[in-house]
Amino acid sequence: MARSTRETEGESPLHAANLERLSPVAENYLLSLYVLGEEGLRATVVQLAEHLKSLPAGEGLGTTLPSVLAMLKRMAREGLLELTVEREVKLTPYGVVQAEGMVRRHRLAERMVVDLLGLELHKAHVEAHRLEHAISPDLEVLIKERLGNPTTCPFGGPIPGSGYIPPPGLKLALDQVQPGVDYCVDRVPEEDPELLRFLVEQGILPRRTITVVEASPHRGIITVKTEHGESALGYSVAAHIRVRPCE
Repeated sequence: MARSTRETEGESPLHAANLERLSPVAENYLLSLYVLGEEGLRATVVQLAEHLKSLPAGEGLGTTLPSVLAMLKRMAREGLLELTVEREVKLTPYGVVQAEGMVRRHRLAERMVVDLLGLELHKAHVEAHRLEHAISPDLEVLIKERLGNPTTCPFGGPIPGSGYIPPPGLKLALDQVQPGVDYCVDRVPEEDPELLRFLVEQGILPRRTITVVEASPHRGIITVKTEHGESALGYSVAAHIRVRPCE
């Protein structure tokens, strides 16, 4: 993608990030890289390709390793990221600004369709992917103001630039907690609509209380209790649910 005239004349990439929009494919790559960083995962080409598979099919992303690597090399030429010799992907300062903008629009879109339009929660992630690329800076400001300047998405993800302050207490994955202790749900995975529907039905949502009744590693099952009753979760799902000790 050609750089803007201002940037080629010496303007900093950070300022240019406010003047130009990237392709939807590049924006989705940035969103995925940002989320991998939030999860504390090493952003390798292979890890990124796996995460891209979780995005809605309508995004039209190629997820084979050659196609992902080709896109990353293009984004590196555009100054968004760097590829190390170990094929690890690192965002540049310009890439971080663009990634934060993408994640902010996505999470504001999730808030908008749920809080303003009343969309069912398990559908919000997919709808936000349809809307995020079309939200202009002016519309972003209006959405944020109408929503009352939220600091998280409906699934607990912090909105960049919102002034989010983490709640007190150590954040843990649900598969690491002590049975019989009450925890407050901090964040749930949002990529799988069917899993989200289940979590909604069971009341496993941010700011709700959850207690592990029984942990059975040999069976790969964790039994939890919420205000809706008891239900069973696989360890692979529980590992992606973040909780904090209740105050």
